[in-house]
Amino acid sequence: MDKIMDVGTKKKLQKHIAAIESDLKQYMQEKKSIPEALRKCVDTELYEIKLQHQRLTEELRVHNWKKMLQYPSWRAFASANPRTVTKRVRQGIPASYRGMLWRAMAGSDILEEENPGLYRKLLMSGDSEWDGYIRRDIHRTFPKHVLFRDREGLGQSSLFNVLKAYALYDSSVGYCQGMGFIAGLLLLYMDEQSTFWMLAALISSPKYQMRGLFSNRMPLLSRYFYIFEYLLQRHAPRLALHLQKMQIHSSMYASRWFITLFSCNFSLEVVNRVWDIFLHEGPRIIFRVAISIMLQKEDNLLKLPFEQVIAALQTVQRDQDADVLVRRALDVRLSIEEFAALEEKHMSQEPSTPDFDMPAKSSKKFTKAPPTRSASDGVVAEASKRPQNQRAVISNHSLSTVKLTAESGLVAKRKEVVNTK
Repeated sequence: MDKIMDVGTKKKLQKHIAAIESDLKQYMQEKKSIPEALRKCVDTELYEIKLQHQRLTEELRVHNWKKMLQYPSWRAFASANPRTVTKRVRQGIPASYRGMLWRAMAGSDILEEENPGLYRKLLMSGDSEWDGYIRRDIHRTFPKHVLFRDREGLGQSSLFNVLKAYALYDSSVGYCQGMGFIAGLLLLYMDEQSTFWMLAALISSPKYQMRGLFSNRMPLLSRYFYIFEYLLQRHAPRLALHLQKMQIHSSMYASRWFITLFSCNFSLEVVNRVWDIFLHEGPRIIFRVAISIMLQKEDNLLKLPFEQVIAALQTVQRDQDADVLVRRALDVRLSIEEFAALEEKHMSQEPSTPDFDMPAKSSKKFTKAPPTRSASDGVVAEASKRPQNQRAVISNHSLSTVKLTAESGLVAKRKEVVNTK
């Protein structure tokens, strides 16, 4: 009887959602022919329809996930039913389950259980050398979100605590501005302590490799640029050639995408959907989303003069529909084997970089994790020669690199374009 009721409920929800999607499509088509004076009314109507669509979609997700979460062990169910779990994750995890499932996917719940009380010890251990930089950046993290917009409010205080504790816990990483957006996103779905351990899992796990995004010189970022440029040439050769002729490298517009994994400036619905898949499947989704965006904007970018291309690329997050973006991203071909081959090819061309081992399990000297690596490691040896305050400035301004690079490139290219005319 319950099974019949479940099937009936699911079909009813799917029918409502299909009807709303049909209405949305019709409204979007009619909007183009509506006079400007009446468009505000239509926009209000559209907003209400979208809210209803989101509510029903979330209800359907909860309905689908509730049955899976009845099993005693989530990991055992996921291992036994990989296709079902992948399908559900790609459709979106319900907000009410997201924090619990993110922690399970990343394994941070295990880290937290194995290190009781460590987070509080870190907070009580005194000031960090990064405190000033963290405080300066806090108000730039999700400034419009209700949780983080008030100075010294609960959100900003929690974010500061998490970033400070991590800087003390993992001295080889310390702090980088992009970490704030990731920690801020996690705080929307879990408490401070769980956010801290989630950040530790993301940075240390070989599945996510995020240590390479935040350690000195950001070795993983160059690998991401390499893979992205390769995929762009394969999926959008005309656009790749167009950008190459203009000497526009992906570092001039995609740095923020990769350092924050799309958590900066994109809508929360887009960010949630990307992160659901990222935590379950790994970083391939980051490139599939990036290529999907470029394909979506390709026709417009090919028409733009040089001066407007960078500006257009830096505002691609506007008006992105999460369902459409994820669906198109998953259509971008990038197998696990091909991704691994691209990573290996880039690593064979670059100098030695730090491995991605977990920080040593903390004892009383918890501020020393992970252990100092030998001077034979080129990247760490290079970092150790720099004054700490200099390294702080370099790491802290990493997200600004894209702007500086773009501006210097624009000036140089304008001169070149003028000279060749």
